[in-house]
Formats: sequence, structure tokens, C-alpha cells
Amino acid sequence: MGEWRGPPHSEIPRCGAHAKGSGQPCRQYAMPNGRCRWHGGKSTGAKNPHRPLKHGRRTKEAEAERRAYAALLREVREVLKSMEIDGSG
Repeated sequence: MGEWRGPPHSEIPRCGAHAKGSGQPCRQYAMPNGRCRWHGGKSTGAKNPHRPLKHGRRTKEAEAERRAYAALLREVREVLKSMEIDGSG
């Protein structure tokens, strides 16, 4: 045990976050980056520099497949429309 130097609360920096409504500062103790654990002190950032793949809907291959499918549908609609015009005349 060391020498008693009084309460440490005045020496420990506080979190720099402020409340939206009241504007009061957060009273939690800050971590080395200046924020408490609730306001970003423990966040490490992205683990992967690229966006994470949660599902396959937004991959380049899936979007290219959807574009090809949409183009095929447009062609089919045009063919059907031309058949209706030819059949009624």
C-alpha cells in the first residue's frame, strides 16, 4: 500500500460526452481515449477494413445477376407486347 494522497476523483479525467437533452457532461471516468466504456472507450473500430458480408444480396455477383434478370424480363415484356399488337391487327 502506498501513501494516502486523498480522493483520486479529481485527478482521473472524466468522459467528454454530453447528453443531447440536458447538455450535461457524462460523469463516468474516461479511458485513455477520453471516453467512458458507454461512449466509445472500448470500441476498437472495424475488425475488417472492408464492409462485412452479412448476406449475399449486395455482392457484385448478385447485383450483376439481378441486372441480367431484369434485362431478360424487359426483353420478354417487349416480345409479349409485340405479339399482342401483331395478334390484334
